[in-house]
Amino acid sequence: MLRPGSPWRTGINRVLALGPSRIALGLAIVLVLVSLALPFWSLSRAIGTDQDISSFSWTTFTTDTYRGGAWDGTVILPYTSTLSPYRAVASVLATAYVLDLVLLVVLAVVLVLFSIEYGRAMPTLSLLILSLIVLGVALFALFFPIVAIPGAATTDRGTFTITGFWGSASTPSPPTGWSWGPGLGWWILLLAVVSGSVGAILPYVKSIRAMIPAPPPGWRPPS
Repeated sequence: MLRPGSPWRTGINRVLALGPSRIALGLAIVLVLVSLALPFWSLSRAIGTDQDISSFSWTTFTTDTYRGGAWDGTVILPYTSTLSPYRAVASVLATAYVLDLVLLVVLAVVLVLFSIEYGRAMPTLSLLILSLIVLGVALFALFFPIVAIPGAATTDRGTFTITGFWGSASTPSPPTGWSWGPGLGWWILLLAVVSGSVGAILPYVKSIRAMIPAPPPGWRPPS
């Protein structure tokens, strides 16, 4: 139990005093920062009991190698390396991470606006425009890699078509199983998009509710 006046209780009370909108925006900013440090997409190749799993981050990709089901080593290469076969994926991910940074800046600006007197007194239309901007940037950052990475990865591999952001395929000579999907960074970004959108929309919803006139004293709905 937290004792009255303890540092933890004081800190929690200060956070709660920010209100749900600013808490959601602050959480979204933290989540975007975390997503920038994590792999955004992964591609796995399996031949019998041997498997290579490549995880794609902002400037590097990491390949974990398993032989006979046991880990055999890890190689980390920058996309600029002459040994990197993922030039197109690197270009897409560079754009994806720039969009994340844009989202980070937009969330920070909105958080500052909602923390000053001007932002708290913004008219309903301005709040609507602001929430639409946040929602648009967030969704674009989230869905851009879903649309762009499959084509880029297909270009880099050249031997088969990667049909979506996640999925699987097999190729002959030798029989090879392929699977791919979003990395932890993309899932963290998804949480950031949800949290940031909620934080941006709440003041608009609150403003709309404030425009609805309250019923007169003693009024009851007709039975």
